[in-house]
Amino acid sequence: MARSGSMAVPALLLLGVLAFLSSRSPAFVPPPSIRGPKSWCSKVAASSAVPALLAAAPAAFADGIADASKKFSDAAYPVAQKFNWGGSSEFAKYIAEESAKNPKGTAKAVEKLLEAGLTMDPKLVYAAVQAHDKALDSAVSNPNLVASKADFAAVNEALARMIASADKQKFFYLLSAFPENKELQMKFLADNNMRDAEAAYGAFVGLTDAVRAASTDGAAAPVVAAASGGPIGDAAAKFSDATYPIMQKIDWGNTPLISKYIAGASATNPKMMAAAFDKTLEVGLSMDPKLVAAAVAAHAKAIEGAVGNPGLVASKADFAAVNEALARMIGSADPAKFKAILTAFPGNADLQMSLFAANNAGDAQAAYETFVALTNAVKR
Repeated sequence: MARSGSMAVPALLLLGVLAFLSSRSPAFVPPPSIRGPKSWCSKVAASSAVPALLAAAPAAFADGIADASKKFSDAAYPVAQKFNWGGSSEFAKYIAEESAKNPKGTAKAVEKLLEAGLTMDPKLVYAAVQAHDKALDSAVSNPNLVASKADFAAVNEALARMIASADKQKFFYLLSAFPENKELQMKFLADNNMRDAEAAYGAFVGLTDAVRAASTDGAAAPVVAAASGGPIGDAAAKFSDATYPIMQKIDWGNTPLISKYIAGASATNPKMMAAAFDKTLEVGLSMDPKLVAAAVAAHAKAIEGAVGNPGLVASKADFAAVNEALARMIGSADPAKFKAILTAFPGNADLQMSLFAANNAGDAQAAYETFVALTNAVKR
């Protein structure tokens, strides 16, 4: 049953990078509880080093974002350069500990993240992915995983434009959604030069003002429509029927194997993880944006239902909807690029084996057979 997890990899990564975007990149409406620049500078620096799925935009806009983001990048880059993104375990530790300690809080935060993402302009989202993809190309050749200044600046402007297109209220909710996020920020740049931090914070405030002024408040949000039926729909339904009993047996809210993998893989092999995310962004760019939006919407609905379950297991209907949406989304991807990510993440196969090792062999075999049929329907 190990291979069954490969169908879920792309969507989980798409969601994960969305989470990175919200919790690690500049949040353009600073909450009043943040009193100093250090916490904001940590968000600033992180945006270039950790791939988010969405960032970058067309060059010509009649607003102040371009100038403000340039000033911000000029001030923040010296701070970003001083941090060893490849050798820091803080972020990996945060993900592992918080997902294990407060699984429902983390799940709810991801749900809010997906909801905010669905209000963003798809064109700006797509362009944003391209900026992060390019930034990763330069970052992986740097010992500390720091992107070039030009790529860092491109990502920041792209993020600003993408965030300006979001529903303001939904995005605002994200600022305090992730548990212990402020503490993580403080740890990141605790040893930074205060003068550099002050300069970056001042430029950041200017950028938030530019984003507010340019906000379209979700006016260009995509229309989400879920497809159903046909060979993919039929195969996905059979796969969901066979795998749901297995999914139900796993306590997703208390699974140390997942937390251990996240912490271990990103801390021990950061460059390979970065390269894997680079490949993920590339395959994401090859997918049909409408099908990506449908998959994100299906995940948001599934999480909403799962948080009421002690094991964080979605309902069977939501589970089936996610599987079908994933299958259709994957079916729209470039075949070669999709194949490249199946083995891109270090230790992924071992994680899958560990998760399903305790399952009944008969159930696992039945699930695997329906998985093979689904891959044939998807042609991946």
